[in-house]
Amino acid sequence: MLKPAPQRRVERLALVGVPVLAGAFVLLLAGAKWPRYWEWIAPEQTPMTWLESVLMVLCAGVALLLAAARYLRAEAGSGRWLVLAAGFAFLALDERFALHERVRDGYLAPRGATLPFLPWVAPGDFIILAYGVIGLALLPFVLPAFRGDRRSLRWLITGVVFAAAAVIGDSFNVHAMSPMVEARQQTLEEVAELASSVCFLLALWLRLVPVLTWTPVPQPAAAAVSHPDSDSDTVLDGVAGTGNDTQPGSGTEPASTSPG
Repeated sequence: MLKPAPQRRVERLALVGVPVLAGAFVLLLAGAKWPRYWEWIAPEQTPMTWLESVLMVLCAGVALLLAAARYLRAEAGSGRWLVLAAGFAFLALDERFALHERVRDGYLAPRGATLPFLPWVAPGDFIILAYGVIGLALLPFVLPAFRGDRRSLRWLITGVVFAAAAVIGDSFNVHAMSPMVEARQQTLEEVAELASSVCFLLALWLRLVPVLTWTPVPQPAAAAVSHPDSDSDTVLDGVAGTGNDTQPGSGTEPASTSPG
């Protein structure tokens, strides 16, 4: 079914505008620090991570709106959107305040906490891999929420691919790299993370726009059912009532017949 023109324009505006603005922001950060382009991109708690946290907050808000719409319409599936909203809200907090980096640097890395079957991972860096495993485990649960729109599903899968690349890139031991290799690797990891946030937001937006333009289907009014004898019964009752009622002292007596 062809979508209304305003809906198509709103969707197209987001599909073009969000990636273009995100890409322009990255180029602006790189140009502002050129030739040390990575300084506002690669490290934590920079303008780049601020933008990523903003996109994740937007994802959480859109998912929460979709959950509310399902609940208010008494439709199934609001729980999937609530799980997505909670997950994106947590990721936004983690990105803005570097939660897993603080746990890694403050508790795990000083104690040499590693996983022996992940030799390329630095001490404590397995936390981000745990995030990825949890996300993949929840994917079958949230995937049905996107199956109503093929474009939305494609953006979601693309976001998962970018997120997986960012998680794998963030798990490498940067202490074994030269400073320039580390700068390039961390820059690419942050760009992949930003791309995944953009894809997730667009996937959610494509699910929200039809909700904003949704109008309920009018239900036909229930036809009044009348019994064929109801009107005649009412008329007969009225005639009987008016013909037999006499009031005492009214001067009107019922006609009597006497012999003779």
